[in-house]
Amino acid sequence: MRSLALDSATSRCSIAVLDGEVLAAHRGDDAAAGQGDGLPLAVAAALDAAGMAIATLDRLAVTIGPGRFTGLRAGLAFMRGLALATGKPLVGVTTLEALAHGARGRAEPDETILACIDSRRAELFFQRFAADGSALSAPFAATPEALVALLPAAPRILAVGEHAARVASVLAAVRAGVRAHESTVDAADVARLAATRAAPAVPPAPLYIHPPATTAPRRAVGLAS
Repeated sequence: MRSLALDSATSRCSIAVLDGEVLAAHRGDDAAAGQGDGLPLAVAAALDAAGMAIATLDRLAVTIGPGRFTGLRAGLAFMRGLALATGKPLVGVTTLEALAHGARGRAEPDETILACIDSRRAELFFQRFAADGSALSAPFAATPEALVALLPAAPRILAVGEHAARVASVLAAVRAGVRAHESTVDAADVARLAATRAAPAVPPAPLYIHPPATTAPRRAVGLAS
């Protein structure tokens, strides 16, 4: 399966082109450089580096959040437009799922993966996963300090993602068996997760833990809230 995947919902814009399990092209840059008008050029450059045309792709994939409002909406709108124009199926993957997928090789069998995403507020976005990447909770928002009371007491924890070191430091002050791996969402993990899922009947929609602080005109953005 040939896939094109994009994440622009987090602090680093990431684009990946996969040919089966082979990473044919990969681009990563600050999210601000990959939003809006820059996305078509960045995607075209990735496809060119992979030696592929859009027509040869089998699947498109995009992160749907949680994450930064502007980048999330820009990336999702662009990929939905690309899917509509090409007739290619588009699969949505959450940023937290992608982080956990990328951490599977680092987690010990008895560890819980705690994926962390910056919310640009006092709180962070979290989700708990088993060492194999399967979800143990729904996504939620909390401060690192409040997180202490929200986690089960027993399992060892591998915190991954944005601010993982800060989260692990807070947790390690009150419990044993906590470690951290700072990482960002990789579009290659988004593509690999999307390849395991059936194409949805409806286009993917953004996932918000908190309601957006601003409301974008639906007609201009082309996304349902």
